[in-house]
Amino acid sequence: MTVKESLLKIFEESGGRELSGQTLADKLKVSRTAVWKGINSLNSDGYRIEAEKGKGYRLLDSGDLLSAERIRLYLPEELRENEIKVLKTVDSTNTFAKKQAADGAKNGTLIISEEQTCGRGRRGNSFYSPSGTGLYMSLILNRALDGCDADLITICAGCAVCLAIEELTEKSPLIKWVNDVYLDAKKICGILSEATFDYEAGRMDSIVVGIGINITTSFFPDGLEKKAGSVNAPIERAKLAAKVTEFLFKCLGRTREENIADYKSRSLVLGREVEFTKENRLHKAKAVDIDMKGRLIVESEEGRLALNSGEISVVLQ
Repeated sequence: MTVKESLLKIFEESGGRELSGQTLADKLKVSRTAVWKGINSLNSDGYRIEAEKGKGYRLLDSGDLLSAERIRLYLPEELRENEIKVLKTVDSTNTFAKKQAADGAKNGTLIISEEQTCGRGRRGNSFYSPSGTGLYMSLILNRALDGCDADLITICAGCAVCLAIEELTEKSPLIKWVNDVYLDAKKICGILSEATFDYEAGRMDSIVVGIGINITTSFFPDGLEKKAGSVNAPIERAKLAAKVTEFLFKCLGRTREENIADYKSRSLVLGREVEFTKENRLHKAKAVDIDMKGRLIVESEEGRLALNSGEISVVLQ
């Protein structure tokens, strides 16, 4: 870790106590000047570090600050060396991440932005991404994917979001097949997985997993106010980003059977009547299962059908 990152870790673990410059220098085995420069850098990033003569330095409440250093604090040891980039604004974290992947970004690189001006969802839909009220992140996974099949990535992401919210709150979100997370009958999270290809080698090069979570967003544009909602819980965004990342990698390390079972246990649609369009015709059926390929199995008078992808609607209220 850099001096700045190490200082932040010490301050976070100090419980608000004052720490002298010499104590910090001794802990980090650096000069007092290096400590002073690191503290100035933290202050420039938005952290509030109080300096009191004769007592030392103390970290004040910095609010819901998003920074690579803060996110890294909450990651498990094995993920702390991953590249993390926090942006003030971007058109789309997925668009930015795909460019990073094309330029050789390492597996596990995390891109986060305070806001998105053109947040993207599946099937050309947009994702409303105002500043300061949500978590907008994209994770780059290289083609190795630690042995996980590519068709499970979105399923793993949905489970990871639910696991993270469950750990940090008392709420229990559910997943609307295939990639939306709901709470209290409203969508609080969208997931968009996109592959990048090495055309010369004729293979998939990486997958970018985009995740947008409404945490405290209270205003939505016309047309969304009845469909979109928020977690509405006091969650620190840096901690949520770290937990989603941690659980996503854990899910990627599970067996297909484990992931499908977890995904099914969180399903919003199983046992409900759903509507979907196939061959330009609206169909109604009952969602009865999710198979090992992640397909939604529906049943109607016409028989059973496996849906690979596409939009479904379900009455939630």
